[in-house]
Amino acid sequence: MEILLWLAALMGSLTLLVLSADKFTQAAERVGLYFGLSSFIVGATIVSIGSSMPELATSIIGVLNGVNDFPVSNAIGSNIANCLLVGGICAIIVKTLKVDQKLIDVDLPFFFMSTALFLMLVWDKEITALDASLMLVLLVVFMLYTIKDTGQNKLMDFVDDKITKRPKLNWLDAVFLIGGTMGIYYSADFTIRSVTELASILNISSSIVAMLAVAIGTSLPELVVSIRASMAGNHSIALGNIFGSNTFNILAVTGIPAFFGTVVISDDAWLIGIPFLIVTTLGFIFVTTDDRIQKWEGMALLVLYAAFVGKLTGLL
Repeated sequence: MEILLWLAALMGSLTLLVLSADKFTQAAERVGLYFGLSSFIVGATIVSIGSSMPELATSIIGVLNGVNDFPVSNAIGSNIANCLLVGGICAIIVKTLKVDQKLIDVDLPFFFMSTALFLMLVWDKEITALDASLMLVLLVVFMLYTIKDTGQNKLMDFVDDKITKRPKLNWLDAVFLIGGTMGIYYSADFTIRSVTELASILNISSSIVAMLAVAIGTSLPELVVSIRASMAGNHSIALGNIFGSNTFNILAVTGIPAFFGTVVISDDAWLIGIPFLIVTTLGFIFVTTDDRIQKWEGMALLVLYAAFVGKLTGLL
């Protein structure tokens, strides 16, 4: 009975976390478009950061509560879910997910560099404040370069303006921004408590729960945003959200919590999460280099994610 109660608590807190993040990102997207940002910038920066708020909030609270291995496990699980689960589902739904050249020129190299930097810094199985500072420097460079490069591309701005109309703001946008932020905080706090309790009851590490259940739950905002964008034909937002969110996850979600305490890597994250992260990163880069992700490639991504889940749960 106790395990069912805490499982329900985890599902409830993740549901509130996802709903809060969804409302927050919707409002942030409208605000960004209202002030004249192109849909590409909105997808690669504002929406991707907003949809990564659940990961960041739970990771910071995890470190503050003494669960110092949570940020890395959460980021690894979320990035794998974003590439394999979100990318795979979107490609299957639209049959061919087109990859904009700007993603290949800007986002893809930063995505690779951020993962490579992360792997080098965690070789000693911990992330210090100094390591975090290096991560945030690369993140700032990525954001500035994306905005500058997009601003110089007048053709992309013209196309984006034709696809996305400038919305009108109202008082609900402010309510969703503030209310969404509060919802993210309180639901993230209860998510951490639920994870630790479930891990204790099941006699497994909280890292496994974070890489699986929490990662899927916190990746739902990315899934909603990317599916909505891809079905509307705006593939640049769908994929820009995945690349931008993953770059933010690996640099900020694992880096910022290190300013509140040293972030460590659990054995499960080191032996299972890291190898799958490497394979996922290289695999996702490979399927995007031909300017499209086809339906069969989306299916292959889902098969790889099933293998990751099987390895975590001991089924493989």
